[in-house]
Amino acid sequence: MQHSKKWLKIALVALPGLVLTLPEAEAQKVSTTKKQQTQGSFADGIAAIVNTDVITQKEVNSRMSTMRVSGNPQSQEAVLSTLIDEHLMNEQANLFGIRITPDRVQQALIGIAAENGMTLAQLQAAAKQHGINWDDYTANISQQIRMDELRTRVVQSRVHVSEFDVDAFLRQHPTGMYPEYKQAIKYEPRYEKREVVERSFDPKAIAFQHIFVRVPDNSSPEVVEAARKKANEALAKLRRGQSFESVARQYSEGPEAQNGGNLGIRMNEDWPVLFMSMTKKVQDGSTTGVFKAPNGFHILKVVERRGVINERRKVVSVRLPDPPQPQLSPRELAARHNGPVEVTESHVRHILVRTTPVFSDAQAKARIDEIYQRLQSGEPFADVALKYSQDASAPLGGDIGWLAPGQADPAFEQATFALQPGQVSGPVRSQFGWHIIEVLDRRTEDKQAQIRRDLARETLYQEQGENILQDWLRQLRTQAYIDNRITGEKTIR
Repeated sequence: MQHSKKWLKIALVALPGLVLTLPEAEAQKVSTTKKQQTQGSFADGIAAIVNTDVITQKEVNSRMSTMRVSGNPQSQEAVLSTLIDEHLMNEQANLFGIRITPDRVQQALIGIAAENGMTLAQLQAAAKQHGINWDDYTANISQQIRMDELRTRVVQSRVHVSEFDVDAFLRQHPTGMYPEYKQAIKYEPRYEKREVVERSFDPKAIAFQHIFVRVPDNSSPEVVEAARKKANEALAKLRRGQSFESVARQYSEGPEAQNGGNLGIRMNEDWPVLFMSMTKKVQDGSTTGVFKAPNGFHILKVVERRGVINERRKVVSVRLPDPPQPQLSPRELAARHNGPVEVTESHVRHILVRTTPVFSDAQAKARIDEIYQRLQSGEPFADVALKYSQDASAPLGGDIGWLAPGQADPAFEQATFALQPGQVSGPVRSQFGWHIIEVLDRRTEDKQAQIRRDLARETLYQEQGENILQDWLRQLRTQAYIDNRITGEKTIR
């Protein structure tokens, strides 16, 4: 049973890539000729018929989009082959009574984001950037969780990985992983034709405010310098935030001074060339520095420009962003690290009250509150766990052993590592229900050897599981009616 949990965890980590490898291999055998012959057969929107179910072209396109944003693009044929298998597997999942809760989907999405070095919000943004509808994406992920749960049930009693197998694998692959695992993918550049509108503003008229300090003809250097000083004082006040109107009234010697220096708006060609030259790079609402003209010193404020907006449409080729590269998880990075990997673990016991379709979150919260009051009243934790906990650890007094980062529900883990040894938490909500957590002890050890063994065991378990699944899928296909309208293949029971 321990191995089946490991295999499921690997499958969940691989969710973005949708790990059904057999259909992809089979789909790649389809010839170009056959594709051309059947190209028009699914123009009605039906890509395949599986028993009494229909797979639409829209479903195929949606899944292909999900694969792209998850960093594992596949061909139309491969995706349809996967969907055919999923329809067959759905029938089996219904027989097993497998249901996936929204909380479980949410936690899987958080895990996918973390595996790709993102937050959930960043994953959602990446989906949007690639044109993926988020509701479609989460629906696809929910479907994959359901399929992973089914695969686990199919293989869990048929796979056995011995310690001898693990030792042999580690002798060949000391990190517990194949060297090519999650290598960087070289994507071919993808481009899209888009029509863009280039807009340009052509100013025709401009409005100014003006501060003018006069220098009479034939003035002495002292008079010129005094005028310059006065203009600079005015500029300094403007830069300290004083309004142009008040500074103009105080310093300007022009006829418009008492009107706040307002010169009004004119066509560009009606202004002095010097004014247009000095304001060429000045933004609307900004002022020039002090500049000299034959009649004295000036400061101009560009109040506004008016003109026409010219539009030009053209088609450009835009390179689309590459899908995200595969990211190693913290545990996988630790396995490849040169040197010790110090891991802090907590020895934990807990009490769980599960939420179910017939036992609501509010009911579970009320129950855990009652249990918490028993603990506060002095009842032993182990006795209360044995009597009330709905976790498999109840017979052990709630003891679940040593817990390392990344091994538990994020909310459970966060609450655990916030506690000191000997402390008991209040009620904590996770995807499974409501918990009360006690940390018994804490330790820090080099865990690299154990991490590598676990990864090796999981790799071997998944390989065996895939072989079993491929045989099982072949049996499902041979027992089903399948009309693949993309490849033209048809299977009749």
